[in-house]
Amino acid sequence: MMRGIGYSLILLGFSILLLSVPTDAEKYSNTEFFLDRSGIGDIYDLSIDEPSGDKPKYWKCRDDPDQANNFFPLASWEMNMGGPLEVGDSYSYIIWVESTNVQEISFRTTIYIRTQDGFNNLSVDEVSKSSGFGSFLSENYTIELEGSDLDKSLFPDGVPSYTTLGIKLETSVTWAPDTDNRTVWVKAANSDFLSSFILDFKYVNIESDDYYFVNDRVEAIDEDSLFIKVNVTNALGADNLDVSSAEIMIEGVSGGGKFKDSIQLKDKHTYAKYIQGKWWYQEDNSITTGNYVVKLSLKDNYGNTWTSSLSYYLEVDQYGLEISFEEGYSANGQLPKGGKTDYSFKLLNTGNTRDVFLVTFDDSDIPSGWEISLQSDSSVDLQMGQSSFVQIRVEAPVSAKGGSSERVTITVTSSGNENIYEDVNLDTTVRIYGVSFLSVPDKITIDPEELDIDGYYKFKINLRNTGSDKDTFDLGVTTSRSDWTVRVEVQGNDISAVTIDKSQSLAVDIVVRPVNYEDSLGEEVTFLMTADSISPGDGSATVSSKIIVDVPVEKISDLSVSIDEVLINNKPIAILQPEDLEEGKPIVIQLTVNNNGGKSTGIFGVTLYEGSRIVDEFVVEQGISGFGSAPVILNWETPSEGLKTLKVYVDFKQQTDESNSKRADNTLTLPLTISEKTSSNINGEEDDGALLFSPNFLLTASIFSLMSIFGRRKK
Repeated sequence: MMRGIGYSLILLGFSILLLSVPTDAEKYSNTEFFLDRSGIGDIYDLSIDEPSGDKPKYWKCRDDPDQANNFFPLASWEMNMGGPLEVGDSYSYIIWVESTNVQEISFRTTIYIRTQDGFNNLSVDEVSKSSGFGSFLSENYTIELEGSDLDKSLFPDGVPSYTTLGIKLETSVTWAPDTDNRTVWVKAANSDFLSSFILDFKYVNIESDDYYFVNDRVEAIDEDSLFIKVNVTNALGADNLDVSSAEIMIEGVSGGGKFKDSIQLKDKHTYAKYIQGKWWYQEDNSITTGNYVVKLSLKDNYGNTWTSSLSYYLEVDQYGLEISFEEGYSANGQLPKGGKTDYSFKLLNTGNTRDVFLVTFDDSDIPSGWEISLQSDSSVDLQMGQSSFVQIRVEAPVSAKGGSSERVTITVTSSGNENIYEDVNLDTTVRIYGVSFLSVPDKITIDPEELDIDGYYKFKINLRNTGSDKDTFDLGVTTSRSDWTVRVEVQGNDISAVTIDKSQSLAVDIVVRPVNYEDSLGEEVTFLMTADSISPGDGSATVSSKIIVDVPVEKISDLSVSIDEVLINNKPIAILQPEDLEEGKPIVIQLTVNNNGGKSTGIFGVTLYEGSRIVDEFVVEQGISGFGSAPVILNWETPSEGLKTLKVYVDFKQQTDESNSKRADNTLTLPLTISEKTSSNINGEEDDGALLFSPNFLLTASIFSLMSIFGRRKK
């Protein structure tokens, strides 16, 4: 999907050319393997560590008197090879023997590679040793193979990882005549008896399939770098690599390049490590775009040096882009007649500098009625290595033929280099499966009296299969109220999917439990139902409704109190003057509590607070009938001087069955200014007489008569 002059860096092998460069530094190594006694059954371990035990280990050979000229198995020794290896040209061995009364002894050895498919023999050799005339082979001696060719034709591409190297030993013994004391022992695993074989092979491999280069170009001057990471395998175990010996050098660059102590040999797994380092190439002279040979080397713990070379194409100030579809998205989409489908693909800046990409499309060949629209920005500004998503919407007319397909081509072009561009062909097919919703109510009014005994309300929606074949639809239903429960039923059974024949409809029941509906009286609750066609169909449809929770006012209680109906010492609070209220003189607060609902209340209280202190309380003993009201009188016997804020709470204890949403108007705040007591009224005699015979006396008498009707308790 790339056009243009090429890419910049990129991660994990993208936009780089890595080529193995042959080098005569890669060679075979003669490695000595020692016979050990540990193991399972007749198969024992090979070891690359020289034994240091003080006692040798023994393997007894067959001692039948008539076994001459017959080979009998003794034992096998094996070692797992964790990484790939290459077989060399030859191998040799030396094996210690202890015997008595032996005229001749013969060894047959088989060097093999064991894979999952079985045994692969590299060499089968026979070596004999005789005592000579008139003597016998006794005590300790060695049997040696000076060298034998290895058959490498079995592994023309090298031995793969996770195989087993082994040697099998068989023995044949000719005994001295007329002897009873017959013994032959193979000895090993001791510093004095080093039974071993030496194999010529390559077990360390640099630059397998696991490597990557990262060209990190940044805005800061002289800070660009090339990160190099190359896999190294050691079939004998990664611990056998010298971690301090790793080197990376750039051929043709003075001093091998500026790596600034970044070269490391890091662990990967038991048989592998990584050579990694960062080349700060802007600190070297004359670094331009082109191929650079990267030379890597390291040593193993046995002094062998292993090398490899890679060629990397380093780009400078290049522009590039890459388009890909994430999992779950593709360039092929389907939609219903009259429907739409959205495409999304990822745009990656593969250049090594900032770029602005222009997104265009040509819809001139799209039939009439089809609509193509860009849902994301038409220009995408990306730094190097950054990505963004381009979103396209395709809409088909209702008249579109089922099964028909249309193609639109999206072109993404680099502003840095107009020759760098990508075409994305989006193919849209009108599906032949579909679903629609019929008889969806615009509004649903729920009367609490219509709820069933468990508090559920039920209404119907019809699903219609608009496709051309039988289809199964996955159903989902939710509401915006998290405390509500909702489900789908057919004939009283809970369902999550339904099957409907083509052009047929099915009525489903939506069962909702509107718990705590009192908190949402008169509010809209979003209701969403979905039906998605299940394979082989791929259609989908979505419908939404709004549920209006409407409870008839005659079925609720709704207490309220208004400041407009408040009298302070027989004056509306709006015209009250500071001199009307005086320190130490009682204040009479008259108000009216209204029931705006049609449901009668029971007993409730009206409480007067100054701060947190209860000043007075009035109890409406008989409650208030539907749409009725009750007068309330509250007294402050000894007000103090200053600016005061009184609070009136109606039904503070919530004795009345009133929804929380209706309690907002149950509170009044009364700001009052109490003037300082005047000197002329210190004794209070003249004022008391005036109050006794003023018109206020008649009002007070009327209030007391009402109190006898509604009842009052002082707290």
